[in-house]
Amino acid sequence: MTLVLVGAVGFLIGVLAHDLGVQSLDDDEPLRPFVGTCPRCRHRRGWLSLRCPNCSRSISREPILAATTTVAALAFAMTVGFGWVLLPYLAFLLLTAALVVTDLEAFRITDRLNLAGTVVLVVLLAGAAALAGNVSDLVRGLAGAAAYFAGTSLVFILVRGRGFGAGDVKLSVQLGLFTAYLGWSVLGWAVFATAMIGGAIALVLVVGGAAGRKTELPYGPPMILGAWTAIALVGVGAIPVPS
Repeated sequence: MTLVLVGAVGFLIGVLAHDLGVQSLDDDEPLRPFVGTCPRCRHRRGWLSLRCPNCSRSISREPILAATTTVAALAFAMTVGFGWVLLPYLAFLLLTAALVVTDLEAFRITDRLNLAGTVVLVVLLAGAAALAGNVSDLVRGLAGAAAYFAGTSLVFILVRGRGFGAGDVKLSVQLGLFTAYLGWSVLGWAVFATAMIGGAIALVLVVGGAAGRKTELPYGPPMILGAWTAIALVGVGAIPVPS
């Protein structure tokens, strides 16, 4: 029953995240993740409408995102258990899923979501870690956030922002926090998975003719998927972490 509940929450997270992501692209648009905003025309389609009545766009990305967050929520629960710490991890899933949408839709990680959301996540994780007695894990997570931020900042300077933007640098803070909280090895695997996923996506798009060798692709989604993957691998025992 608990797994069914987490799966249902994961599905709801995907639906909410899509709305938040689309709405955050317009600074004047209020964030109301219960109206089913169409990403093409920004019409409030509603959650139950399979086609936008304003521009006739059919839902396509929405169910894929919801299915992905359902699996991710279950994986997160297997990794951190069903205690207090699961709550900030589900909030992390919601925020990062919304940022996947913004990067795919407009090639940017919106500060409107990312900056305020990261602060909220730090507070939530700190509270959950205190309740669970995992303060040392929180300290390591904060150190991991600083390390990942430093590494991505260096990459940003080296590539001069081409193909790797300031939004990706700021995104790395929360990714470093939630992976290093589980262990330094998890952060390392997240970085490795990011490189593999990003490379695989680029290769498929180039071979399929959807992108050229010099085409800039959003790097936020591979970073997020890399972090999700590393966290999930802990849950299935593929990445051993110190007890």
